[in-house]
Amino acid sequence: MALSRQDIARSGLKLLNEVGLNGLTLRLIAADLGVKAPALYWHLKNKQELLDEMATQMYRDSAEERATPASLGEWDVVAHRARALRRMMLAYRDGGKVFSGTYLADLSLVGEHPLRRSIEAGLDEGRASRATFTVYCFVIGYVIEEQAVRPMPGEFDERYRETAGEAVLGDADVRFEDGLAMVLSGVRGWLETPGQPGSGTPV
Repeated sequence: MALSRQDIARSGLKLLNEVGLNGLTLRLIAADLGVKAPALYWHLKNKQELLDEMATQMYRDSAEERATPASLGEWDVVAHRARALRRMMLAYRDGGKVFSGTYLADLSLVGEHPLRRSIEAGLDEGRASRATFTVYCFVIGYVIEEQAVRPMPGEFDERYRETAGEAVLGDADVRFEDGLAMVLSGVRGWLETPGQPGSGTPV
């Protein structure tokens, strides 16, 4: 059987919903693919490379959902991509943890900067990237916390019932939208404020 890195990643994603991140091993994936574990090491050196490939496959599979109409305003594009990123991670048990801190193994998946028009109009690209990266980090962090309480749709970790308040137990979609609005408002204000580090304006 001729294996590819994508075959291994897809098997890992399938098993992720069954065993979670802690239970996922290259040996388990090898058994799912009907090969011996050493066969996988021709493609992946360790579990981190496996996670990098799985995260890349998640991102590749969600490309169509992240696509945005050209008519959308720049910040609407940022918000759209943030929501799509959350849905992508929520499709898998521990999806937030898998995606967090991984290396995108296929750089062709890196799309156009959502603030490209503003950058072309004079916005410092470094500041623009810092702003969008902050939104990206919020989404990943939110999903990791969200999945700690609700690992999969319909599941709930009862330990949180007595110790957590409405900020954790309330409607996850509403809380995400509130948080996204706060972060977007903050980064837009930061970009518009002169004298910030990286702005090119003396403090």
